[in-house]
Amino acid sequence: MRLDYGNYVASRAGLADLEANLRAAHVNLVALGAGRPEWVYFKWAEHPENWSGEVKDQGIDYLMEDARRFGQWAQVDAVVDVYAPVYIQAHPDLAALSWLGKPSQYLVNTTELVDGAYGRLLLGMIEAVARDYPVDSISITELMYYTEGYSDADKSAFLAATGRADWPRLANGLINIDHPAIGQWRSQEIGRFLDKARAITSKYGKKLYVDASVTWNAPSDLGQSTGTRYDVLLAHADKIILWDYFGLNGKSPDFSAGLARIVAPLGQDRVILSLGLWAANQRTITPAQLELALASAREGGLNDFWITPSLLMSDAHWQALAAAYAK
Repeated sequence: MRLDYGNYVASRAGLADLEANLRAAHVNLVALGAGRPEWVYFKWAEHPENWSGEVKDQGIDYLMEDARRFGQWAQVDAVVDVYAPVYIQAHPDLAALSWLGKPSQYLVNTTELVDGAYGRLLLGMIEAVARDYPVDSISITELMYYTEGYSDADKSAFLAATGRADWPRLANGLINIDHPAIGQWRSQEIGRFLDKARAITSKYGKKLYVDASVTWNAPSDLGQSTGTRYDVLLAHADKIILWDYFGLNGKSPDFSAGLARIVAPLGQDRVILSLGLWAANQRTITPAQLELALASAREGGLNDFWITPSLLMSDAHWQALAAAYAK
């Protein structure tokens, strides 16, 4: 279960009830938000200036408190977010560019992530968590480039790696963001970054997981188009967490069965299917849909699931999750 707090300060009062629900629903891995390098929910010794407002104001190390609490009975994962809105405001030239030339507010360009100062800051955050916190794994989220990631620096790196003279382009002159050469190159670049991260986590006896997205109109694409090609990521990380947000993408719960069949050959112990509770039009999938998605994915050959986010779990959702694992 991915825990998300609408308000970190107010979250302390509800922890006992949340923990009771988690245990009753047979949850055995709790994923905690560590924040992003410029806004962390823990006391990062090397960068106190990057502590979140809640940590500074309350003096609470939320990651430490929660890791110790939930780690008494479950595995604990610390989720590290790669978004960098503050860094980009200070370094607008390092923002990822969309295929239409629009700068991203959240992602740095690929070369800055892999070989630049921001990537080194991100690795420093991963090291601080792996070194100082009682977690079993660290997962990296939002590390996905599809419509973004086409800056001049990225173009130079792509051309150098592929020997091409330009980005692949459509007949109208726009970049062909679905061209396999781009997805392959980007996956390899992200793999280089993951190698650095995994060297750190392994040093401290922790696992490294990485989120990956689904190509909804062609799931057999295996993450190629978004630069998160599953087999490439698995060569550099211990597990992938695959975003099966079927409700948000207009799919039925039984979509999970087909998706599971596609990725199960990668290894049952290498893929976690993340079932998102979001649905279209700011709605939530029903408890029955959650239970059906779990059953479908099991039929498809997967065993490990990650429910996100805890904020959307109603009493009925908790009961459905408990029932699914009581069978």
